Amino acid sequence: MKNTFLNLAAFLLLASAFVACKKEPSFKDELVGHWLSSKVTIGGEDYTKSYIFDLNLEASDEFSLDVTTTVPLVSQSTQSYSGDWTNDQSKQDVTLHYTDGSQKTWDIVAISDTRLTAELIENNVRNQVIFERQ
Repeated sequence: MKNTFLNLAAFLLLASAFVACKKEPSFKDELVGHWLSSKVTIGGEDYTKSYIFDLNLEASDEFSLDVTTTVPLVSQSTQSYSGDWTNDQSKQDVTLHYTDGSQKTWDIVAISDTRLTAELIENNVRNQVIFERQ
């Protein structure tokens, strides 16, 4: 009986050590996925009804981005982009390298399992997009 108890205790200790050694996801692992904008602000003003960002960051370092622009009562159009992406964990940013040779670097303000907040300053205007994981 004593041996059974010691064997069980040793097994439980070993099992808890494996659980404790679970690898934390890298910054890149957290970024990979399909993200859809839930809030868009430009220069501090809410443009959520005018712009939808549909971003897919692949583990293969490729991305696709569809930006849908809506002008109420007038029109709706979608521009599609693709290319490669890189990340810099120390700077907490993501750079999209578009197939046309241009690139944009977004600062990652916050990230969780379900939400991503990214900012880009262009022409002295702060653009912020809050994404929800799909």
